[in-house]
Amino acid sequence: MNWTSLSDFIHMNGHGYYVWCSYFAFAAGVVYELFSIAGRRRRIYARILREARAAQSTLER
Repeated sequence: MNWTSLSDFIHMNGHGYYVWCSYFAFAAGVVYELFSIAGRRRRIYARILREARAAQSTLER
């Protein structure tokens, strides 16, 4: 497609709303997934550390 201005590019012959909404939804999903993965990793590390401390304390007794 040939766009003559930035406005034509943003509007995309009347389909711009759907295109940009889909890009936004995709980006929001990726950002959510990244934060979700980081949170899960943090919880897993905390659980592993807690279990290791519990195992260490039972060995010391």
